[in-house]
Formats: sequence, structure tokens, C-alpha cells
Amino acid sequence: MMTHLGKYTLQLGMLAICGVSPLAFSDQLSCPAFVEPEKTKTEWVAPYMIFNGVPMSVKRFDSEQSPAAILAFYRRAWAQPAGQQQPVENDVPPWQTIGVVQGKCFFSVQVQTANLSGSTGLLSATQATDKPRIIPPEKALPMMTGSQVVNDIEHRDPGKTARTLLLSNTFSPETNADFYRRTLTDQGWKILNSYQMKTAKGPGITIVLKKQLAETNIVITREGSNTMILANLVDKP
Repeated sequence: MMTHLGKYTLQLGMLAICGVSPLAFSDQLSCPAFVEPEKTKTEWVAPYMIFNGVPMSVKRFDSEQSPAAILAFYRRAWAQPAGQQQPVENDVPPWQTIGVVQGKCFFSVQVQTANLSGSTGLLSATQATDKPRIIPPEKALPMMTGSQVVNDIEHRDPGKTARTLLLSNTFSPETNADFYRRTLTDQGWKILNSYQMKTAKGPGITIVLKKQLAETNIVITREGSNTMILANLVDKP
């Protein structure tokens, strides 16, 4: 999932358009339905995930229509009476985006040119929530003193749950690696593999661990004066 998401400059947002043949964007989001432009094919990127505490669904689309036609479609679909909040548009090259707030939901489309005259993009849906995280980041993964959570994404797919945490601190990659080998082993995790690797930003360390049906993959790299820890935790209940 992360690889698929990483192909795009993902803008947190939500799509919910009323029209013919409405389809629920996600059964786990309490938001309106939406329709898609004609000659458009969609596929799930993330049917349901939690991005930094915010419930979210994301679809990718490919269309024979141009980006201008896609944007015009959603301008019409989201048109509001005078005096009410209108859709907001932005250019973030190569993307063009349009989004609107409806109640506690935020609907958005980001689109760019593909195949000369067609387009590709993302339909994303987010829902405001007042509910606290069931498992806070520091309970999901031990952290060294002073670590900051850069991103926290929960994925809920059939047959498994997963969580991806991106952390940052000022300790060296080696110190972080020693911390995770020691701390997670003490918690009952078994190290399957631990090795040095080369990345575009320099050397890094990968640690792969397993505990019953749960698996954890940790990648530690140095970026400037900070160390980045990317941890993917997967459980198969």
C-alpha cells in the first residue's frame, strides 16, 4: 500500500459527490456518496486507513477525459448556492486539485495529464473525528527519548491490520538499531534479519522481526542532522 501511495503527492481530502448511480466511498466512513465522470476507471489505493488520526479512503482513477474536463465536472457537482462555501482549487505541479467541505467530511480530487489527452489522479475522502487513537504511537512501537512522530498511518485490509510509523530523532542510526534490537527482543520479538543497506541518502539499517503472527520491518536512515525510523507493523489476527 505504501508503495502505491508513494507514487503520488497525496493531498489529504475527501470526495463525496451527489448524482446518479451513487456509490459509498467507504462503508467505514460516515460520508455522502459520490459519482465518477464518464470514461473513468477507478481502483482502491486504500479502502480505509487512518492518517495521523484522521479516517481516510483513497481511490486512484484513470480517465479518457482531460484534467480540465475532470475539474469542470466536479465544479458542477460541488456548486453551492451563493453565500455558501464554494469548492477550493489549487495548482501543485504537476497536480491540479479541487476540494470541498460538507459537514464533517472533506472531499477532494487531484488530477494530472496522462496519455497525452487523458488524465490520472486520486479521489480522497477524509472525515473529522473526535475519537482518540485506540493505540497511541508510543504504545504501538517503542521510541527513544526525544523521538517525534512525523507520520502515522493505519491500514485495515481483509485478513490483516497494519500500521506505518515514521519517526525522527537525533541519535545515530546505529544507536537506534541497537535500541530496537534490544527493546523488541525483550518484548518477545524474534529478529529474522538485520543488515546494512545503501539508500539514495546514504547508508541505512534494516531490521526484520516476528512475534507469533505479527511482523515488523524497521528501516533506519540518516537525513542531515536527524535519523529517520520507518517502521511497518503488520498483524494477522
